[in-house]
Amino acid sequence: MPRQNLPLYALSVFEAAARHQSFTRAANELCLTQGAVSKQVAALEAHLGYELFHRFARSLRLTPRGEMLRGYAQRAFTVLEQGLDATAMLSTPVNIKAPSCVVRWLLAVLRDFNHRHPDIPIQLSSSHDHDIDFAKEDFDLGVVYKPESALGKCAQLLFREALTPVIAPELLRRSGKPLAVPAHIVHYPMLHPSLDKRDWRQWLAARGESTLDYRRGTVFDTLDQAMGAAVQGFGITLGDMTLLQDEISSARVLTPFLPPWPSGFVYALATRPDCNAEVLTVRDWLLSHSAGFEGA
Repeated sequence: MPRQNLPLYALSVFEAAARHQSFTRAANELCLTQGAVSKQVAALEAHLGYELFHRFARSLRLTPRGEMLRGYAQRAFTVLEQGLDATAMLSTPVNIKAPSCVVRWLLAVLRDFNHRHPDIPIQLSSSHDHDIDFAKEDFDLGVVYKPESALGKCAQLLFREALTPVIAPELLRRSGKPLAVPAHIVHYPMLHPSLDKRDWRQWLAARGESTLDYRRGTVFDTLDQAMGAAVQGFGITLGDMTLLQDEISSARVLTPFLPPWPSGFVYALATRPDCNAEVLTVRDWLLSHSAGFEGA
């Protein structure tokens, strides 16, 4: 019989009736009426051209052909169930946790990954938390942010944090004020990526600038928020060279005080110990692309 003519629904109803030896019990399993089951089996018999059941007043009994078909039908539906379970396992997404500021980098790298590996879905969750505990959190991969000296064996380097002041060219033009030395930052609204304002304090100290009052300005919850505000022209902030690579290369923000300052912190990728092959594929992709971003 050609595949396109297979009466699959009627065969599934028949398989349940044959297994229970009862139209009534099959109807209860399939959430149908007894009459609907009887009608489907009768239609299948008419399609095949032979009887599948001997019908008695209070019971059913499979005919020899019905008995043979039951075995084939049961094996076929078992294989189908196994196939559906197997494909469902393949579609389980790889869960990644990352600080919100790193999401912009991840999205760019994962866009190309999705084109290359459309069969591996990814679920990305941003967080203010900069670490991960696989024993308590249901993630496969986690981007962590910590001092490079504290990087353990379970995490592999993605890129080192390199901070530098960034400002939108539109704000520079509107102001008309110079921005040639760190002391000129006083002419612009300062944006802070953290409440303690340590990034500006440390950067100014590294540049030998001790007179500028870095405590003024707007404070944000995250580096991502501060960088986004700078791109929109709200002020000047410290931004990471890797995370702002697109904005810098397209001149949406300017970097007037290079070279960047290495903060000693790094972004690294931690991997769940009991991960599967799909997780390893995503991990290797991210690691292979991280070197290119840092080099750029």
